[in-house]
Amino acid sequence: MSHRQLILGISGTAKNTGKTTTTISLLNYFTLQRINLGLTSIGYDGESVDNVTGLPKPRLFVPRGVLVVTAARCLEVSSAKLSVIETLPIPTPLGKLVCAKVEREGLVVTAGPNQTRHLRTVREWLYRHGAELIIVDGALNRMAPMVETDGLILATGASYKPDSQQVAFDAQYLAEACNYLPVTQDLVREGLLNAGTTVVWGKNHKILAATTQSLLEPGELEPLERVAQQAVGLYCPGLITPSCLRRLMEIPFASVMLWVLQDPTKILIPNEPSLIHEFLLKIREAGSSVVYRNPLPLLAITVNPFYPQYRYETNNYEPAYVERSELKELVAKAAKIPVFDVVQDDCLGLASVILACGCLK
Repeated sequence: MSHRQLILGISGTAKNTGKTTTTISLLNYFTLQRINLGLTSIGYDGESVDNVTGLPKPRLFVPRGVLVVTAARCLEVSSAKLSVIETLPIPTPLGKLVCAKVEREGLVVTAGPNQTRHLRTVREWLYRHGAELIIVDGALNRMAPMVETDGLILATGASYKPDSQQVAFDAQYLAEACNYLPVTQDLVREGLLNAGTTVVWGKNHKILAATTQSLLEPGELEPLERVAQQAVGLYCPGLITPSCLRRLMEIPFASVMLWVLQDPTKILIPNEPSLIHEFLLKIREAGSSVVYRNPLPLLAITVNPFYPQYRYETNNYEPAYVERSELKELVAKAAKIPVFDVVQDDCLGLASVILACGCLK
């Protein structure tokens, strides 16, 4: 194959933001383009109604020929005819992961790997069996394995927050957090990123202090604070919690700093978008910069004006909508990356972004 294989993550900021609809649209489009597809998910997805609201949800209607990796028990409740090729030694709450091919189109329930190393195994299996584009169905609160993907599509909308301007602000903050550059190779060659702990270094790449891998409690930052005046760089390979993010903003680093983070999920998972924005803005205002050891670029955003509105008089939820065009315009203006409404628009624009990223065909 002359073109590069590509693995794409699709995550939603909340339930009912259109993630499944986006996935279905891409499956249909790329099937028509005769691109060999692989499909899996992070954890479980595919329920026919929302467990909280009781409203119908789109399910994954998967075309013939798609390679699927899902848990064994999901085969029983999928209407598509799936031909099992191999069972992987990867356990899930719904049985071991099964690698199969869709022989007759239909609904598929996906329950894939929950761990990064397991998604890596699934990715390599799908590539070996001919997948040119792998779609990984996920969610913002289970994003860690997405570092194994080449890029991310974010589904957001009124179900996340019914205030379109706030949806736009958070989309901007998430786009900012994802789209920093990869680390330069000189730091890798110097061995500064190999210790498995959080380190700060000074001139000539001399390590001045080290602490825990993840920054979970502010007290873990004390060794770094003691050398803050001499520090010119920091590397954290693990999670950074909100309390540590706030404390890092207070430490009086004397120099322009290079902040090296392992990947965007390490700050996205535990923190609110507004706090991430505040942290990154403070770094930029100090003349410092952020890079990632493992980048996870946010390629595009899809928006959904729907949200489930609770009616006290009837004691249930009913469909409601914000103004469709305003939501899309606000998010596009704030995030400064391609934004699509996959229900109103066709899938060509979003697919073109993906094709350009992966150079598929």
